[in-house]
Amino acid sequence: MLLSSSFSTQHAPTIGLLYLACSYHPPSLPSMLLSRSFSSQHAPTILLPYQAALSLFIFQLLVPHTRYNLQINIMARNLLVSANGYFVKFTAIGNDSMTIFLKRAASSLTYSSLCLPDNIKERGMEDIPNYYYRDDGLKMWDIIYKFVFGLVSHYYSDQDVQEDKELHAWLTEIREKGGLENRQAGFPESFCTVGELAKFVTMVIFTVSGQHAAVNNGQFDFGGYMPNFPSSLRCPPPRQKGSTTKDSILETLPDVKTTVNTMAIVYLLSEDSSDRYPLGHYPEELFSEETPQKLMTQFKIALQDLERSIEGRNKTLDLPYTYLNPRTVDNSIAI
Repeated sequence: MLLSSSFSTQHAPTIGLLYLACSYHPPSLPSMLLSRSFSSQHAPTILLPYQAALSLFIFQLLVPHTRYNLQINIMARNLLVSANGYFVKFTAIGNDSMTIFLKRAASSLTYSSLCLPDNIKERGMEDIPNYYYRDDGLKMWDIIYKFVFGLVSHYYSDQDVQEDKELHAWLTEIREKGGLENRQAGFPESFCTVGELAKFVTMVIFTVSGQHAAVNNGQFDFGGYMPNFPSSLRCPPPRQKGSTTKDSILETLPDVKTTVNTMAIVYLLSEDSSDRYPLGHYPEELFSEETPQKLMTQFKIALQDLERSIEGRNKTLDLPYTYLNPRTVDNSIAI
């Protein structure tokens, strides 16, 4: 499912998420979408299937990060956004307005908003103190990028990147079928260097791992207390300051049934998968060569170092920030 909003892409991760899962397919095979947004007519999808003989290492690298995407999308369609789903029954926005909201949010999506270092800089958040999402997220981004760059540069030179027709066909299809044709959004139209390709792949992996954890995993911590984000209001908000009373607040907040169902939803969405794989843990042997295996080992060690650093810092905080601890970050969108 796609729950993208301007809050998540422009300000900080709150309620939004873009699912990205990519793999290659030969030009001779027909295109199809592995997954779609809540409404296939209004929000972009960036999910393409098929492995190919060419550039197989990209497929091998990305496929673990697509785990459970399709199943979760099916469940969301059936349970959340169906005619009798959660959004229709227990939210003020409902299904019709939600598609409008998602279309507007998706129209503001940019490539830089999905690349954390660029996003932090664009929002002027480089020097704000105690911004642990930024601190932990940038370290995780750098760890992922170093791993991806090492793997890509092992198989590719800049010239190889430029001459890989399938690679660019894949990128074109993502842009065209994902609804990202708007050039102002800044999504790449081609790759010229190993670094550019590594950045794009890093963006995909970070989005479905670290960014998803930052957006998703704290939903119940925050939303379990209903007044923090009620799913609906029974009365219009006040128009004048100072006119609110205890009784008017209680009359406005949702009823018990709506509250309980919303708490149940955010609790389930925040739960760990029963067979989760933390970021950097690959149950299948993806690569047999010495250099890729060495890079994967270094990747795990770097994530373990980050885990220890975060846990050490959190011991000094009254309210620890845990959502980007690699130990709690999954390889993929697995709930």
